[in-house]
Amino acid sequence: MFTIPVLQRKIFYVLLSIVWGSFGIYSMIHSSFADGLKILIFGGIFISFVAIIQAYVIKMLQMYDNNLKKQDKG
Repeated sequence: MFTIPVLQRKIFYVLLSIVWGSFGIYSMIHSSFADGLKILIFGGIFISFVAIIQAYVIKMLQMYDNNLKKQDKG
């Protein structure tokens, strides 16, 4: 059965958030506040989409695996 532990997913999202957040804050300080804010918003939306797609794919694979197990039993 394919699955990714929840702890590993949380660590991945935290690390991804650190990268986008630090780059956004750096841009706010060294470039312009608006550019940094755009980067932070884009990073948040990007991380959200990755999380939604990842959750969907995991559920889809679990459903596929369950159907295969039912087919083998029947």
